[in-house]
Formats: sequence, structure tokens, C-alpha cells
Amino acid sequence: MKLQIKWTDVKEKIGKMLKTSFSLTPLIPSIEELVTNSKLKRRIYKVIDDEEMKAVKKLKFDEDIMKVFKKLKKLDYKLALVTLQGRKPAIEALKRLSVYEFFDLIISRDEKKDREEQIKTTLEAVEVPSSQVMVIADKSRDMAIAKKLGCMSMAIMGKVDIDGDFKLGNIKEILRMLEAS
Repeated sequence: MKLQIKWTDVKEKIGKMLKTSFSLTPLIPSIEELVTNSKLKRRIYKVIDDEEMKAVKKLKFDEDIMKVFKKLKKLDYKLALVTLQGRKPAIEALKRLSVYEFFDLIISRDEKKDREEQIKTTLEAVEVPSSQVMVIADKSRDMAIAKKLGCMSMAIMGKVDIDGDFKLGNIKEILRMLEAS
């Protein structure tokens, strides 16, 4: 799920905390690489969590998204959310969208800060061969990791053309695919 956050402002705030002009892109790996002081790292992640929680409060319920998840569960799919958001904001967002109950597993940055490790952890937890797993994402690096781990990939295109085994304009198109099959 995409939260409406002005990441440039967040990165600027964190840059000031770190006294650096480093781009902090991608954000989480940059923090992990640059920050060794655990107290400072907690303060930085609190800044991010606070921004995420503000954005969660602006999320709106979407009946079509709920229909997607209902259909996937009805077809007996296991659903996992892998996110670089904090656990609390991720769970709050799912609850606000009324889809929390559909997820079998949630892996956030609080558990693993590396996307590849997040997906590996998910594969182990759900006990499904990677060849039977579909990673749905909107970033090309996530598609590359999915392929590397032997998962199928579904690219949610949005504004950018990214490579995936399947390509959709938005997550709601999954419902049309499921209804057509």
C-alpha cells in the first residue's frame, strides 16, 4: 500500500539529524548503512513511523480493494504483506482499509529491513515453494528480487513502466483477472 508521504521532506529531516547531505536513497538501506548508534537509529525510525501514521489517517476505505482480497481468500490463497513501512503503521493501514483480516502474515521493516530477507522469511513462514508465490509490487528492485528468488512477479505500473511477469495499471485489475479465469 502506498502512503502519501513527502519523502523528500522526511529525508531532509533525517539528513539534519545525521548532519549529512547524503541523498538517503533508498531510505531504509541508507539508514542501516550510515547509522551505527542504536539510540539515534530509534529516533530516526520514530520520525518515519510518525510520518507513516499521519499518512495512514488519510487512507480511505475502497470497496474494490476489499473485493480483491475477499476473492483471493475465497480462492484459498495465502496472503502476506511485505513492507518497508513500520509494523504499527502497516497494521493500522490494513485495518483502516478493512483488509487486515485477510492477511496470514505481515513482515515489516521492524522484522527485516532488507526486501530480499523479507521475502525469504515470508517464503519460509508460509511454506509454499517460491515457484507458487506471486510478488505484487510497484518497484523494479522488488520485481528483480522476486525473480531472483524464483517467484512470479506482478508489476503494478502506476506512473512507471516496470518489468514483471504480469503487468497491471493498479491492484484493482487483479479482480478482473480473477473473474476472467
